Amino acid sequence: MSGYGYRDAVLQLDAALWRKRVIVEAESAEGRAAADAHQVPIELIGVVAARIAGYIARGVVSQRDTIGALCGPGQARRVARYLAERGHVEGRGDLIRIRVAHPGELPTG
Repeated sequence: MSGYGYRDAVLQLDAALWRKRVIVEAESAEGRAAADAHQVPIELIGVVAARIAGYIARGVVSQRDTIGALCGPGQARRVARYLAERGHVEGRGDLIRIRVAHPGELPTG
């Protein structure tokens, strides 16, 4: 496998694991409570996670391009805040970076 092929495979795996981790965590009791506190529907979190996972190969994800295309600016800010406070993304302003799972943090669902 070439260097680029390996990199692509790793990015695809990171994307799949990240998406799964976000969705499993959002569906937990603690995740649902946090989503309610942020006024964010669980279904929207799943849709946003899938959309962001599609952009992970870029390394940095634009909140405006991914979340903002799915809902209004206020809702986009709430979803981004939810993801940041739950430890799924890092960043300020329009650019966010995913936080990939480390050993022991992989989804169990």
